[in-house]
Amino acid sequence: MNRNNNNICVRHKRSIDLICYDCNVLMCPVCSPKHARHFFDHIDNIKSNNNDHDDTDTSDTESTDKINNIKNNNNRFQGFRDIKTSMQSTFDSLKLKVAEYEQLQQTEQEIESKFKELHEFLVVEEHRLKTPIINNKQQLERQIDKQIKIMKSLNTVNNHISINNNINNSSNNDDRSSSQSSCSSKSTSTITTADTIDRYQISAIITSISQCSDHNEFISSNNNTLFHFDYDQLGNKVNNNDDHSFLNLLLEHNKSIKINNHHDNQQQAIQQYKFIVNNEPFNQIKNNIQSSFGLVPKQDKLISIQDKQSYIFSTDKNNKISIINITDRNNIHFEQQDIDIAMYNSFTAYNSIVKVGDFIYIFGGGENKKHNKYLKYSINTKTVIINEMKGVNQCDFISACYDGQDHIYLFDGFNKPKTDIYRYNINNSTFERYSTIDIKTDYHHLTFLFKGFIYTFTGNTRKIFLFMKNKTTVEFQIDIPRYSLSKAACTDGNGNIYLLSTLGLHRINIEANEIKLFDNSKIDFNTNHNLIYHQSNDGQTYIYSIEGKNRNFMFSFENNKWESILQNDQSDRTYCANIFYQ
Repeated sequence: MNRNNNNICVRHKRSIDLICYDCNVLMCPVCSPKHARHFFDHIDNIKSNNNDHDDTDTSDTESTDKINNIKNNNNRFQGFRDIKTSMQSTFDSLKLKVAEYEQLQQTEQEIESKFKELHEFLVVEEHRLKTPIINNKQQLERQIDKQIKIMKSLNTVNNHISINNNINNSSNNDDRSSSQSSCSSKSTSTITTADTIDRYQISAIITSISQCSDHNEFISSNNNTLFHFDYDQLGNKVNNNDDHSFLNLLLEHNKSIKINNHHDNQQQAIQQYKFIVNNEPFNQIKNNIQSSFGLVPKQDKLISIQDKQSYIFSTDKNNKISIINITDRNNIHFEQQDIDIAMYNSFTAYNSIVKVGDFIYIFGGGENKKHNKYLKYSINTKTVIINEMKGVNQCDFISACYDGQDHIYLFDGFNKPKTDIYRYNINNSTFERYSTIDIKTDYHHLTFLFKGFIYTFTGNTRKIFLFMKNKTTVEFQIDIPRYSLSKAACTDGNGNIYLLSTLGLHRINIEANEIKLFDNSKIDFNTNHNLIYHQSNDGQTYIYSIEGKNRNFMFSFENNKWESILQNDQSDRTYCANIFYQ
């Protein structure tokens, strides 16, 4: 081995052949005992391993002992033992990070492409709406330009007459005084405006006309531009004041009127427009755009929105749970069926079900089976917990609504003179009596959150109430059609209630106080239940009506019709709870 002074231990005067990885220092064999419990290696051993052969110098017995000691630690720490392998491992790591980077870059480009497509569509729509406005503006600009030319001609004639009159009236005055007066007049007039190009643009002319109260003010404010008049060296307005010149001036004026008024009398009046925005579909479009795009965390591979699975959690009268896969409209099927959850009491109430995060809750009893227990189902573990609703009286057909934060609100008004409202805290699983409101109804069919406020639809009374933060209610004056006792309802999250009754499928918009009939066909539904609103991965919208035993249907907004599904379902799901989740 080649040795030099730089490779000699200053303290022991021995060759520095070792490296301690723990302390990150170089050392000689005499230094090594201080690093006995550390991971260190000999230079020859490092080189031999990287050259795939052992050319270790064993002339130094002490060095050899240290090398043997190092070899015993091979399985504990590799250090620089195999540089080629380390380089390949590092490169493999780089390849993985580059692949992740390229995947992110591709996703970024996909987002950019979609929004570019949306932007181009909006630009075309903007142009379509603005085109008639722009055309009419241009037509008015041409008419204004013609009228300005006529007015300039009139002003020239008027100036000619004024100058002649002034000459006649001042023929006996001092010439110098007249000259000074003219100069003074010119000086005053030229201060008004600067002669710049933009003063001749139609936009500046329109602004000037709009700001002036009469023609005198308009001419005065533009006397140095539009209505400019030439002056001689003495400051007098240049004008040929003989009668022949005046007659020629009248001819020019008459010609200007004929040219600029040509066909003006036959022109149709300019059409005015009013821009109308229907806020209901406009807001819905914005909401649909927001729900049409999204990012999901990457796990083993990048998961797109199209890969999301969609399910309906459904109960039946035998106290069993079924999971229905509705991801593919052409292959709607039971993913799991008849899961026995061994309920002590019935949890079938269709309006008391709510989803919060990865959990589904059902509160109280249903169909004349009062109790004060609640069910908590874990979507991830598919397990059920049943607990007591402490502080809540025995009840049935509670209408539940999650406020999007910490509480689930429970409207207990079934066959009661007033409605009691309870709150369930999802953080500590406690109940509290929150309020009592003066609403007498057979039950609250549907309760939901919209724009931070809670709305409740009160079944057979055909009324919709807004529950205010001050614990009061406001009734909506919506003339909901009369129907038979059986009905089903849901909301789309955009302020719309979809109501299925013997009259057909209606949409009730609580912001516009509007009712629209989507379909008046009669499907075979039996009792009150909850509909399920769902927008599929392909952007199509559906409503599901699940009652079991040949009463399972899907309504397509695209095809505007009901379709029978899950025809092999033998369970009775009338009055039972169903809810959508992904």
